[in-house]
Amino acid sequence: MDRRQFLQSGLSAFGVCASHSSPVFGMALDSNFVNATKSVNDYKTLVCVNLQGGADSISLFVPTNNSEYNQYQKIRQNLSYEQSSINPLVSNNENLDGFGLPDFVSSFSSLFNDKKLSIVSNVGPLREPTTLSMIQANKAVLPPFMNSHSDHEALWQTGFVSVNERTGWGGRLIEAFNNDGTLVPNNISLKQTRKFIRGNKLDPFVVNAGQIQNLSQYVDWETNSDLPLRDMFNKLTNRSDTSLDESYTKVVNSAMNSNQALKRGLQTASETAVSYPSTTGNVAVDSEAEGFNAQLKRAAELIEIAPFLGHQRQVIFIQLGMFDTHDNQATIFPALMKLLSAGMKSFQTDLESRGIDDRVVTFTQSEFGRTLTINSNGTDHGWGGHQFVMGTPVLGGQVIGNLPEFAIDSSDTYQSAFIPQFAVEQYGANLARWFGISESEMLDIFPTYNRFDNVDFGLFV
Repeated sequence: MDRRQFLQSGLSAFGVCASHSSPVFGMALDSNFVNATKSVNDYKTLVCVNLQGGADSISLFVPTNNSEYNQYQKIRQNLSYEQSSINPLVSNNENLDGFGLPDFVSSFSSLFNDKKLSIVSNVGPLREPTTLSMIQANKAVLPPFMNSHSDHEALWQTGFVSVNERTGWGGRLIEAFNNDGTLVPNNISLKQTRKFIRGNKLDPFVVNAGQIQNLSQYVDWETNSDLPLRDMFNKLTNRSDTSLDESYTKVVNSAMNSNQALKRGLQTASETAVSYPSTTGNVAVDSEAEGFNAQLKRAAELIEIAPFLGHQRQVIFIQLGMFDTHDNQATIFPALMKLLSAGMKSFQTDLESRGIDDRVVTFTQSEFGRTLTINSNGTDHGWGGHQFVMGTPVLGGQVIGNLPEFAIDSSDTYQSAFIPQFAVEQYGANLARWFGISESEMLDIFPTYNRFDNVDFGLFV
């Protein structure tokens, strides 16, 4: 292990780490994004829950009408959900008549009916508004590298069709605000370094969802002079020592200061009795539950201590994996969605118990949906997918847009994948407006936003 790997792995083990984007770490981006900052006097947090692997979200809407259900069952075969397990949704949406959600996402049904959750139908990366006839006439309208997990994850996190862009729309969103005086960075990942929260100047701030260790015991040499790591850290942080670049010294010092500030702040967070789900009925998925719940709990604490940290705006990244369901989808996907929906509902309850729910919006994203048709035990990589938006500020009980037709010969599909009706830019722009971004600033966050209709989803109270 070289010194850079040692430094990065060592700091992350302490429970907090900031990566660095100087040319020492890689090519710095020559970006044209505007970074004028604005000041605000309130507190808001966007929590992104990334469903890694491509979630088969469109399959969740199941027809309750017998004839339509039979058609659905014919297409989905052994991956269809029993008609008796479907909970009808209570909504004013005309296009929801005769549809419901399976009982394994009963937490989503409850949130939806309680007007704390809305669903944005069929979202995905687009170069421009796209129809099947356009694709058939010119396949150049397709986003690049269709079916590639890494590339479409990059398109979602970047916020426009450019796989080479190194910043994310969450990071650019934070940089639009005046972040002077923050004790720790407010673009936070609870699951490794992610492009979504990387700005032009702000690097992702990675926080351990588990225990934040006491870093001072390793670096407070006056009181811990006999520790064996003393000489090693002295060498690593000694500017005159040619074994470490100045950039890394800054990373070490920044991480130490952030660690101590974060630890002090978390000591002021409330202890809540909210129960997060621990079992789903699937052993493989249960292995994900502890880590996912820890991320949600840590996010609730970070949001509560935002005033202490000087965070009037926060963007927090959470991730749940295992959604690449080529096989065993009949058992894995329901368990995953049960964990996701129950976890998000517990998170909302946790925020309410802390009295901070009025300043938080939680939303999902996933690199793509799955195919309409199946491959015996699973589904293949698709394109568009439904996304969930939750929170007290959300005008819940809505499905935004039209549900795509669940039919093989539908004009809503291309090669068994649903063609998105909304671009990532349109989805993100509605969240950005709630966050405090004006229409005149939107192109700074989503540089290709003007290719799409400026649609107000009516998502917020």
